[in-house]
Amino acid sequence: MRDTQEILNMEICECGEKSVAQAIEIFQNTSLPFKKAKKLVTECNKSCCRAALLKLYDMKDFGRFDYDEIAYMIEQRLERLKKLNEES
Repeated sequence: MRDTQEILNMEICECGEKSVAQAIEIFQNTSLPFKKAKKLVTECNKSCCRAALLKLYDMKDFGRFDYDEIAYMIEQRLERLKKLNEES
């Protein structure tokens, strides 16, 4: 299990090069709906990190963050990318 600070420093999206902590800060400082708030984090229209960002956005609405779940979702996405690269 990772500690909270390590998870906050994890990169949530390669496109926007933002950490989990930066994504939380962006989501907390905007009243935009998810689709537009996501673009502030990712700076693109891709859906590669959508699941983790949507979960983080929902957690912001509830006022409680499950950092282990976010880390798990990021790791799962990285595993899928690794498998796709191996198959190529």
